[in-house]
Amino acid sequence: MVKVKAIFLFYKKLMVPSLLFSILIGVFSIYMSGQFSATSFGLSYLLLPLLMHYFIYEVRNKNEYFFYHNLGLSKLSLWISTLIISLLGAVIISILTWIVYRQIVY
Repeated sequence: MVKVKAIFLFYKKLMVPSLLFSILIGVFSIYMSGQFSATSFGLSYLLLPLLMHYFIYEVRNKNEYFFYHNLGLSKLSLWISTLIISLLGAVIISILTWIVYRQIVY
């Protein structure tokens, strides 16, 4: 249970900036193409947490990995958890935005 809490603590720093940038990319794609694309929003949320992970933890705060290592999480397990959580989030976001868009349009 401690490892799950540590993973969510780790991912919390990635979630908000990734979600905000995904919204911006979604709005930009609406502006550029003239129509809404749930896949662009979901795909951006799939890729942005990985980029945020790299910039926040690999470039900016390298020493923070020691905190998670002391909790029993390796760097590889943190990367895999970021990938899995962002994949699940992207699927959920894509489905929800598609449903909401269909409700608005029809």
